Amino acid sequence: MKRKKIKILKDYVYIYIGTIIASIAINAFLVPSNLAPGGATGLSILINYMTGIPVGTLIFAINIPLFLIGVKIFGKAYGAKTLAGISFLSFNVEIVKKIVPEIDKLIDFTNPGNIFLGTLYGGVLMGVGLGTVIKNGGTTGGSDIVSGILNKFFKIPIGQGLIMVDSIVVLLAAYIFGAEKALYALINLYATGVVINKMINGVGDAKMVYIITFELEKVRKIIVEDLGKTGNYYQAEALYSRSKRDVVTTVLRNRELYLLKELIAEVDKEAFVVVSDVHEVMGRGYTFDLELNTKKKGN
Repeated sequence: MKRKKIKILKDYVYIYIGTIIASIAINAFLVPSNLAPGGATGLSILINYMTGIPVGTLIFAINIPLFLIGVKIFGKAYGAKTLAGISFLSFNVEIVKKIVPEIDKLIDFTNPGNIFLGTLYGGVLMGVGLGTVIKNGGTTGGSDIVSGILNKFFKIPIGQGLIMVDSIVVLLAAYIFGAEKALYALINLYATGVVINKMINGVGDAKMVYIITFELEKVRKIIVEDLGKTGNYYQAEALYSRSKRDVVTTVLRNRELYLLKELIAEVDKEAFVVVSDVHEVMGRGYTFDLELNTKKKGN
């Protein structure tokens, strides 16, 4: 019990540290260079530019209603760590700016050639910060919650939902800041995603996942309907208890793996999940889209 409490405390400490790192990226690179790379943070930067309302306040104001909707729809899935991630980020964005008031002058963004520096370093630093938060069980809300809601009510795969939400914000950025800044925002978003993936899942681009579960149908629905992927299953017998369990295998990309682990935790807390690197993948459901056929049940 004591060890569990220490683990939970460590998680919150790392989530806090992660939001500090992300706050530095926002204040030093994203806001002064007018980059709005998707999500609640990007939307907050856009509204800040038009109204002057502090970015931290906007992040909190946008995310808290989404969080409450998420709790109402998904229950405990959006728990204390999500609320902590949202609150810490909102708080730290303002605190960092107060402690280091000249942080937005770290790079001279009046020189157009320096915009790429803000794009790259902002993306890497944001990725390290958010990767730290996610690796310790937290999120900072925004796109993750909206994509979950879209999946729940419109059956849009979560990965596609994330792209849709971020794309809307980037399109708004193109309208307000211009197409050039929007293109830089896309590079920033890509850099952030790459760093998050590397932090969470290592260097492999594809992952082989083995899920040992008593909830086969729920796991099947997550893989096929929520993630739009395919896979296989077979029965196995535990060496010690001799109990029968289903083993599901599938191959996913890094971002999809993070989403899978979140969704599995909701439906089967006792599931045993093994992840390994894959060097090469080709075939239906990975290198080209899976077409669901209601008459034929493939893999």
